Amino acid sequence: MRKEPRIEYLAGAAGDGYGFLPVISCFGVTSQGKKRTRWVLHHPKEQFKRKDEALAAADARIAVIFDEHPEITGKPDLFAGHLRARGFTDLKSFVTAASYDQDRRSALGPAYEPAIGDAAARFDPQLHAKVMEIVETQLRDGHPEETRLTFERLQAAGYNPELARRLIGYIVVHELGQELVARKPFSEGHYVGRLRRLPGVPPPPDYVASLFGGSKPKL
Repeated sequence: MRKEPRIEYLAGAAGDGYGFLPVISCFGVTSQGKKRTRWVLHHPKEQFKRKDEALAAADARIAVIFDEHPEITGKPDLFAGHLRARGFTDLKSFVTAASYDQDRRSALGPAYEPAIGDAAARFDPQLHAKVMEIVETQLRDGHPEETRLTFERLQAAGYNPELARRLIGYIVVHELGQELVARKPFSEGHYVGRLRRLPGVPPPPDYVASLFGGSKPKL
């Protein structure tokens, strides 16, 4: 059976000699890992003095759509239509970044923070890094297996790898909080059940909300 290409969205910035414009690119990634550009859109009326500001604006636009309209995240044409209705238009001449974080890193320099949970990283960068390290360890070691299956399932549904890891990280924090704060013993079965319900997330207790910099995870 032929697999449908995985969909990824990339935030970027474009310079026109006067300033920087937010750019959003869409890619289809085959099961063999080959990437094909579906479309590249920019907002010509949103001018920023610095590249990192334009990049942040594009990143925020993607986050809003994932947060408020998750039903279109796996449908590139609807995603593009949503952006065009809000002033974005096709960018004809462009160079795309090789990875989700590449453009962020080059734009922000020493101020660079990982794309996974920027608000959480600012709130407690060490704790945030530990949570994401747990996710990476589970993916690498294959235990529990449901972490890898969930990661692959979310990507197949259109979530880019960063957002997929972040959703899993939200469940990690939720379950750690139950164990450490609510004093409930850790249950792998309960954790696996939460993973299977992603991208649906449980209501966030106060300790989860604070770690993610808001009342619920910002995608």
